[in-house]
Order: sequence, then C-alpha cells, then structure tokens
Amino acid sequence: MKQQTLRRLISLGMLAALCIFFSVLSKSFLTANNMLEIVRDAAVPGIIGVGVTYVIITSGIDLSTGATMALVAMVMANIYKYTLIPIPIMILVGILVGFVCGVVNGLVVAKLHLPEFIGTLATMGIFRALTYIIAVRDANGTISSVAMNHSSYAILGKGFGRIYFVSIAFVVITIIGQIVLKYTRFGTNLYAVGANPKAAELSGINIARTRIIAYIVVGLCAAIGAIFTTGRLQSTTALLGEGFEFNPIAASVIGGVSLSGGYGEIIGTFIGAIFMAALENGVLKLQMNTAYQYVIKGVIIIMVVIFDAWFNSVMEKKAQEAAAGKEA
Repeated sequence: MKQQTLRRLISLGMLAALCIFFSVLSKSFLTANNMLEIVRDAAVPGIIGVGVTYVIITSGIDLSTGATMALVAMVMANIYKYTLIPIPIMILVGILVGFVCGVVNGLVVAKLHLPEFIGTLATMGIFRALTYIIAVRDANGTISSVAMNHSSYAILGKGFGRIYFVSIAFVVITIIGQIVLKYTRFGTNLYAVGANPKAAELSGINIARTRIIAYIVVGLCAAIGAIFTTGRLQSTTALLGEGFEFNPIAASVIGGVSLSGGYGEIIGTFIGAIFMAALENGVLKLQMNTAYQYVIKGVIIIMVVIFDAWFNSVMEKKAQEAAAGKEA
C-alpha cells in the first residue's frame, strides 16, 4: 500500500474513532443534521487549509491567515457602508485584497529571504494594524461592528436546505486543490521545493516564484473564507479571525502534511478540518468548558507530529530495504 494512501486511512481512522467516542457520550452527535453542521464549521478552516497545505509542502508556514481575513472583511465593510458599489464588485475587491496579502507574504519570504515564521508573523501584525486603521467607527470614534445583511450577500451564509453554500465551496476547492497538487507541474514543483530546494533549483524550478504562488493561493483562500464568514454572520469586526491561524495549520498537520515539507495532500487536510470541527462540536455537545478545546487540540497536534515523525521514518526505512533488495 502506498505511503500516502496508508496515511490517509490513518486520518480517517482517527476521525471515525472520534465520532464513535462522541456518539457514545451524546445521542445527538451522530445525526444527519449535526454531521452537516460539522462540515459547515469545517469549511472555512478547510478552505484556507488548502492554501496552507501548499505552503507547508514547500517547507513554509503562514501565520497571517486570520489577519488577512480581517483585512479583507473590513475593506468590504467600508465598501458596503460608504459606497453604492454592487455586492459582486465588493466581493471581487475582497478577493483582490487577499491576493495582494498573498503577494506581500510571498515577496517577504521568497525575495527578502525572511524565515517564514518571522516573515508571516510580521505581516500578521501589519495586516491586523491596517484593519484597525480602516475600521468603521461610530460618532465617538469607537470601532464598531458593521452589519452586512443585504439579502444578496447574506445568502452566502445559507444553502440548499441543510447543505450550506460554504460546504459546497469547501468540497469544490478541495477537489480543485487536490487536482492541482497531484496532476500539474506547479504541484510537482511544490513537492520538489519542499523536499530538496537545491535539487529543485538545479532541475530548473523557479523556487521564488513557486513559493510566491503558494502564498498567493493562501491569500485567495483566506479571502474566500472571510467572504463566507461575514456572509454567515451578516457583520464583521476588527477582531475577525483573531487566533484563527491555528485552525488551518492544525487541519493540515492532522491530515498528514509534513511540517518539514515535501509531503502531504489536500484530501488529508479535508479530513483534518472535519476532525477539528467534530472535536469542537463534540466538546460543545458534552457541555465541556471550551477552554479544554485548546488543551485537547494542542495534545492532539503534539501526538500527530510525533506519530508522523515515527511513521515517516518507518516508511523511509522500508523503502531503503526494498531498494536494497532490488539491487541484490
């Protein structure tokens, strides 16, 4: 069995075990309506997780996704409140802002050669500061939430019956992301850059361009996440996305994406996002203190990273043994 297929089955097993655990403790967990709610809650972290997976495969990281969401939402809020620009154009402007944020991150990492952690930590602060600067304020100068409840925009938070539009977008973007990663030259370049940058450069791959495009994808995904989030809430604040950066990264890691780069897939991130949403849903169903979510998430991430390190070493050892056997 291929290593990636085996890792995917392990992620599915973890998700199944979690669902069984919560279904035993709560009769309302394993119901059709609740499963659809879990997919909806997983959608935004999962959509952004698609872009984050691309970046992590290149051995990078992006800590600015939550701040990017906030900036995109606040730009759209200003357009919504102070102009007569149509909703579709407003959405396109929001996507453009996400694109620009991605370009900035890519240039900081690929051209200025800042470590990904430091570079995106810096841009996270910049994007969040810009959000506060342009934030809509009341007559007293206090930052206030902005209602965005126009029917043509609020529909983004709804769907066909219990199947939400954001859930549909999650599935579609996952499929597109997986196809791009597995069946295009760009996807191959991502793996090559993450696995061995020097070898990738010698083979003619433009490493800087590949990394910049990966960060642009994250920015676009964060913009899409902001659009669906504000459509569902029918409002936005300067605090939108605060602390959100953890969720897409956690979804990717639980889905089997290697933090050292060169390994992972979008389907795994999809499973990881569902896992995280099911965990949060189960904790709420059991009426546990939500603070425990962070403890549980942290412990799970540590366990998964340790497991992946062991799993990859075992697979590598088996591959070496198989290669030695063929030579003999």
